[in-house]
Amino acid sequence: MFGRQPKEQQSPENIEIPDIMFPSESELEETSEDDTELSQVSKAKSVPVIKENPEVVTIVEKISGIVSPYFIVVVGLILSDDNFFLGLLLIAVGILSLLKISLMDIVGFFLEIKEGLTSDD
Repeated sequence: MFGRQPKEQQSPENIEIPDIMFPSESELEETSEDDTELSQVSKAKSVPVIKENPEVVTIVEKISGIVSPYFIVVVGLILSDDNFFLGLLLIAVGILSLLKISLMDIVGFFLEIKEGLTSDD
């Protein structure tokens, strides 16, 4: 009474598949050489280029460069209660970013330590 009515199942034999004819390579070359209406319309409806003031972009980049390391350190401090390793990792990344130390600097430091510990005897 309140149950759902069974849905009518469509048999796969009733599905009509249209015959698709792909163009040959010569037809593709001809259409690419011709100036078709579609290409003219797409050229006419080009996306307008938004030119932003470069001063605003540089100011935003500078502010982002100053604020983001502090944000990373704060998130690391918050996460250190729940997940000590992840919090410690974020704190280290934030501090290295604040000190402007790159990965290449760290690798160079380890290579110098390695060269100092090995002897040339």
